[in-house]
Amino acid sequence: MRRRLSVLLTTVILILCVAVGAGAQTEIGAAAPTEPLGGQPAPGVTQSAKDLDAQVAYQRAFEAVLWAMPASAIYRLRVGFLELPGMADNVILSYSGALRTIQEAITPNQVTPYICATSDLRNGPVVLEVPAKTNKAVLYGQVVDAWQVTITGVGSVGEDKGAGGKYLFLPPAYKDSIPTGYFPIQSSSYRILLAFRSIPLGDATAADAYAYSKTLKMYPLSEAADPKPTRFVDGRSLPVHTLPFYDTRALQDIHDIISVEPVQSRDKVMMGMLATIGIERGKPFNPPEKYKTAMEKGIADAYFYMQKMDTELFASHLYWPDRHWSFVMVPDGQHGFEYVTDDAVQIDKRAACWFFFTMYPKMLDEQAGTVYLAPIADSTGQPVEAE
Repeated sequence: MRRRLSVLLTTVILILCVAVGAGAQTEIGAAAPTEPLGGQPAPGVTQSAKDLDAQVAYQRAFEAVLWAMPASAIYRLRVGFLELPGMADNVILSYSGALRTIQEAITPNQVTPYICATSDLRNGPVVLEVPAKTNKAVLYGQVVDAWQVTITGVGSVGEDKGAGGKYLFLPPAYKDSIPTGYFPIQSSSYRILLAFRSIPLGDATAADAYAYSKTLKMYPLSEAADPKPTRFVDGRSLPVHTLPFYDTRALQDIHDIISVEPVQSRDKVMMGMLATIGIERGKPFNPPEKYKTAMEKGIADAYFYMQKMDTELFASHLYWPDRHWSFVMVPDGQHGFEYVTDDAVQIDKRAACWFFFTMYPKMLDEQAGTVYLAPIADSTGQPVEAE
């Protein structure tokens, strides 16, 4: 009797288990799981791209342009300046008047003449002597590294606070002793670039401001005991081409940048990705010819993507809610323009920031030396376009 009861209970339990299982299957509406549960796409899914290598080439080129935007923009500025007659590192390009349409650059204005120079710290530290503010003029501007990070300002927003002085730019990992009497400025890159403006004061003229700009001095520290006279080039009549490229030349520029500059920890993942499209340190740029078309599509799409991001960014930062003027200098969470947090490098936001602008101040706060407003649409709300 006891055995017959045990068998009966077992049978009832099995029936209940089957019933519960059937009920669960009916509720979920799915068939019993098959093995393996993971490790492959869903049943029936096939490869979406006919050529996976072309797909990778497209994507890597697209991401490379976004990643390198601040570096590519300032590299093009450097190359454009050095192509001008008489220009070289540590030679100062001082404009005697406002820029004209023959001078092509990202976001220059046509009001204040510019003062620019490049330098290469692979040859050792470089000295920049900044004049003190006078009753006729004062300097405003920044010196940036190869990633357009502002390493110092000059004039009232700089280390000299308008009193003038000697700035000493030091290459990466510089270990030698630093002489006294200088403002030492450590750079994370070898190549640096400066862009200043000579601001007329009081009733001073543009000629006064230009004369003041020519009191700058720039020379290697190795010549500090007896520096040669600083050479100046007036770029007012000279065409200059400094705009970034959006074809495979963009990748050549990236190769030229990473071939010289130290690799920062934040960029090691991207360095591995660049190698798949022919960009490697110590090797000539050698993109796979078979996938050149795919890469050019990725580069062009990166351009349109940055345009899209900027259009949305400007529309969301109107200075007046009822007008089409935007506050176009949008800093990162630390009021700067590096877009590097403890957790991430915000590549998209950084790319959008540097796509349309160069030479931001180090910080944008109540002490900032400049702010920019720009019209993004006409009175009817239509986008502003060139004729």
